[in-house]
Amino acid sequence: MKTATHHLAAAVLVLLCSSSTVRETPPTAAEVVKQACTEASASHKKVMILFHASWCTWCHKLDTMMASPECKSLFDDSYVIRHLTIAETPERKAEENPGAEALYEKYADQNSGIPFFLIMTADGTVIADSRIKPHGAKPGSSGDNIGYPASKEEVGYFIRVLHETSGLTTSQLRTIREKLSKK
Repeated sequence: MKTATHHLAAAVLVLLCSSSTVRETPPTAAEVVKQACTEASASHKKVMILFHASWCTWCHKLDTMMASPECKSLFDDSYVIRHLTIAETPERKAEENPGAEALYEKYADQNSGIPFFLIMTADGTVIADSRIKPHGAKPGSSGDNIGYPASKEEVGYFIRVLHETSGLTTSQLRTIREKLSKK
């Protein structure tokens, strides 16, 4: 009986150790975008794709702001929000979404940094990104990435993009602006 118990314990230990080292490949960027667009179409929303990495403090700060009690429903009611992982450290490279770096490079300047966002219609058309540019400029055209909107200019651009791509009211946009302006 004691031998059987030891064998069973050894088998469980082997299974636990082997399952903890097996990593599931993250979904491709194309799969994430397609699923988000399908959901956006059904719910009559836009898609917000956030490029981020585990080490990125500003990425976490943006996520925290968007998930705050004051702002979460405002974003959730207007956007299907999805994250694509890029630029990970060598030990976390396997967490990157295949194809995400190529999508990022299509719309971001080489030194744009993260966080970086794209706003898409439900059919996958990019209608805005996180690079400050004049009214009417197309997504993908040059501009500085706002990253986490902290300066007055960055916050203003972020609010303008939200205004142009959602049904958020002036009062709701003011709530987001105030949350971003808190130091």
